[in-house]
Amino acid sequence: MNELNQNLWNISPIGSTQVWQDSIQGQKNLKKPDISMFDNAPSDVTAWSFFGKILLGAVVWICVAALLFATLSALWWLTESGDGVNSLIWVLLPVVGFVVGFVWNLALALLYNIFFSKRYYSFSKMAGLIFTSSLIIFIFFFVPYLLFSDNMVALYTMLWFQIIFQLFISKNLIDFLSQPNYSASSLMWNTLWTILAVVVHLVIVSTMWKDVNILLIIASSMVAYVMVAIWSWIWDAIYYKFYEWWNNPFYLPSLNELREERRKEEERKTKEEEDVNVDMK
Repeated sequence: MNELNQNLWNISPIGSTQVWQDSIQGQKNLKKPDISMFDNAPSDVTAWSFFGKILLGAVVWICVAALLFATLSALWWLTESGDGVNSLIWVLLPVVGFVVGFVWNLALALLYNIFFSKRYYSFSKMAGLIFTSSLIIFIFFFVPYLLFSDNMVALYTMLWFQIIFQLFISKNLIDFLSQPNYSASSLMWNTLWTILAVVVHLVIVSTMWKDVNILLIIASSMVAYVMVAIWSWIWDAIYYKFYEWWNNPFYLPSLNELREERRKEEERKTKEEEDVNVDMK
């Protein structure tokens, strides 16, 4: 009996230590997902981030709108022909769209990097992506410009589409770079506002625009950029509420996260097999 008590006494501290270690390890394992979720949490929307981003965007939009107005006015004056259709304007308009769209999106990326550096932390990568995408879009739009080279209204409508499409692609690339784990959410929302902006523009063109109207091009582009800033932050606020309610539906794990999960799963299976072997012995 004494020997049995002695054995139990010797076993008990070891078992207690093991239980205590397993408990500590379990607590660490429970904390790791929370830390991972915190590091990859969606953007929280504060009053400053909401109104500040809209204000910064408005400053850029006004400056570039003035540039667009001056460029198009000078272009119209220099290339206007007697019958109202110019043989060179279909070549010059895509250049204008490329320059204006690139400068516009680059300025927004720069301001985001300065005032919201925690999320938009790499300006050089954003600038490279914006330039590359704008150049590809510029080349792609040459064919539609050529097809509608004898229709002035269609050419200026194409200019609007080029600018908005550059914004759509640039905004997606910036969001993908700043928060790659939420690329699906960004793509879904950016696609939604782009479709709505196109619908609104087509309604305006079909009902109000019977001739070339530079101010309408500028105003319609401004409306689209306003919709981007306001709606993107509204969606961020809504999605962050989902996150606070422990729901992260559009989260995409990175390759490293998938590898880590697989490694942990393999370790868990190996440990279970070892425990089974020990029990069988």
